[in-house]
Amino acid sequence: MKDEWIESYLNAGKAVIAAKKLARKLIKPGASFLEIANRCEDEIINQGCELSFPINMSLNEQAAHYSPVIDDPTLVPNKGLLKIDLGSHYNGYIADSAITFNLDEDPKLQNYIDAAQDALDAAIEIFKPGIKLYELGEVIADKIHSRGLRPIINLGGHELKQYKLHAGPFLPNKKDLSHNEVLKPGDAYACEPFATSGEGLVTNGKKSYIYRFVKRVKKNLPYEEISYMKKIEDLTKNLPFSPRLLEKHNIIPKNKIPRIIDAFKRKKILDHYPILLEVTGAPVAQQEHTIIIDMDGNPIVTTRE
Repeated sequence: MKDEWIESYLNAGKAVIAAKKLARKLIKPGASFLEIANRCEDEIINQGCELSFPINMSLNEQAAHYSPVIDDPTLVPNKGLLKIDLGSHYNGYIADSAITFNLDEDPKLQNYIDAAQDALDAAIEIFKPGIKLYELGEVIADKIHSRGLRPIINLGGHELKQYKLHAGPFLPNKKDLSHNEVLKPGDAYACEPFATSGEGLVTNGKKSYIYRFVKRVKKNLPYEEISYMKKIEDLTKNLPFSPRLLEKHNIIPKNKIPRIIDAFKRKKILDHYPILLEVTGAPVAQQEHTIIIDMDGNPIVTTRE
């Protein structure tokens, strides 16, 4: 029998795989972002897991962090690159995986997806104990450059730990010698190459759609806000969430959610994740898998179908 932590990672991976399969069925021009989001997130719950972050549905130059808002009217457009990033956890052990959809099968845009996939495959090929993170970044960059594109270098993969989505070392998308941590048995990482024809850099947009509980505040907090604070902490376990989750679980009355979110941001109770935009406005493709290394040194891709 596999170690309990490995089984937990595999269970989380199966839930994300099921949600990705559902996304492939649902995503087509004219489909509702909100329906896709709710159904894919529900699929993770139906698989016996919980969300480790809300679905990201980032279009074209949006590299990451767009998650549908409450009553979101957005529809899938007729063309472009739509990135779907899904996360689950089982007992806190996380699966994180992303795929990119070429909405009108544009051959030029397909090259972006293929570049990101080639890079991901190349990283998985060498993902084993003794490899340094910058060596993964080197093969990722080489594959993307070989298709005439650039990797996004200020965005990349990350270590996973129990109940921690971004746990420690950064997995770069280029050869950066400062990221010299060595892979070892017991490690878990999300590896996520991003390919673009732009500058290869992202910047923070003006809006945030994803939040995370970071600390309790006791001073100068009305009783109502104390109650909401505790409920958010209990529900989200310090993992990123969408305000849609608060509505779904009736944690806060719908009409009060924007006000409470803004108040908790100001009081540093909540952190937020601004939408990330490619600096030149160029399209971005993303492909991502979660990879763990068992105690015998064997790599396992937990989110591969």
